[in-house]
Amino acid sequence: MKASVICASLLAGFVLAAPEAKKYNNTPKKPVYDKDCDKNGYYKGAKGFPIPFTSTYRVKAVPEEVVDMMNNPTGGLPGAVGFYDLGINSELDTICYYIRLYNIRGEYQSPADTATHIHESARLTSGPPRIAFPNPQPVAGKNYRVSVGCLTGPFETGIISNATQMDTGAGFRVAQIEANPAGFNADVHTNFMDAAQGINAVPGAVRGQLAY
Repeated sequence: MKASVICASLLAGFVLAAPEAKKYNNTPKKPVYDKDCDKNGYYKGAKGFPIPFTSTYRVKAVPEEVVDMMNNPTGGLPGAVGFYDLGINSELDTICYYIRLYNIRGEYQSPADTATHIHESARLTSGPPRIAFPNPQPVAGKNYRVSVGCLTGPFETGIISNATQMDTGAGFRVAQIEANPAGFNADVHTNFMDAAQGINAVPGAVRGQLAY
C-alpha cells in the first residue's frame, strides 16, 4: 500500500507520518491554517498537492456497538472510546485517518495484518475488514493512543475470504464507502478478557458506523 498525507480543514490532526505504527512522544499537532493550509484546507508545499477530500467522516466508536461473528452484542471493552477522523479522495482511491483511542486495555489482537479496521457491515452486524490501519500507539504520559496517516489502494487486510479465496481488501475502493457510509464501520480489537466481569474485547473493543 502507498502512503501520502493530505491536509483538509474538515479533517483536523494530520501530520506527516509513515504508514507503519510508531510511538509518539507528544500529541500530533494540528495543522496551522494559513501557514500550513490554504483557505480551502489543502496542504501547502507537499509534492503533488493540493488534493481535496471528496468526503469526510467523524466516527465515535463505543463498546455498545460491538457484535461478534454471530451478530450478538458483546459489550466490547467498557470505558473505552475511539474517535476516527477520516478523509477520502475517491479519485485517488486514498483514505486519510487520525485515530484516537482512549482507555484501551490489553494488547492488539486480530487475524488481520493489524487490529484497527474499516469493516463492511451494517450496524449491529458483522462483516469483513476492507481496510487495515496501523494500530494507534501510546502517547507519553496520556491515557490515549494515536495513529495518523494516509493509505492508497490497492488495499490488503491479511484476511482471506472463504468465498473468493482472495484478501478481503482485494478490489476494494474507497468510493464504495462514499456510496454507502452506513454500510461501513470502524473498530479495533484487543485481547483483553475478564470472565468474572463478562468482558471480551477480542470481537471488538469499540465500534462505530461511518453514518447512521
